[in-house]
Amino acid sequence: MRKKVVISVPKHLKKYLLNPEFGSIEPDGGLYVGGRSLIRAQISSMIVAIPYVYQRVEPSGNNLTIWYSCRDKTHEVPPEKISILAKALDELFRRSLIIEVRALHGLCGGDYSRFIRSFLERYQIEPDVDVDFETIRKIYRDYLERVDKQTRASQINIFA
Repeated sequence: MRKKVVISVPKHLKKYLLNPEFGSIEPDGGLYVGGRSLIRAQISSMIVAIPYVYQRVEPSGNNLTIWYSCRDKTHEVPPEKISILAKALDELFRRSLIIEVRALHGLCGGDYSRFIRSFLERYQIEPDVDVDFETIRKIYRDYLERVDKQTRASQINIFA
């Protein structure tokens, strides 16, 4: 049985997730995730048996519809877990950005803005339209600061 989860996500995250690497894109603009995808695994970890009828609340704003298959009719993603799923998908975006930019920045060096722009172009995310470019730069900058802080702390422990 095909089931759906409707999640309110930012525009850049919706464009990132509506990509063939995460699942097949449905004619209604949703995303169908198969059994072996990472998003399907996250949804599976949140599914619980709900033996009663409840009113589904459609979130407001920019919505992403994710379709998935489930054999049990009573198994659904509870409404209180939908915000957790949205945060997990946002973290997936952040991790992908950091991994790609870190690899290119480590290889080529220099300013990392061009690598961030390349990442955004691949997913058709327009800087300063879909997402503030400085916010995306801050994701990688915070990562660099965190790694630098950990490196300094480990060097102090070695020489102490």
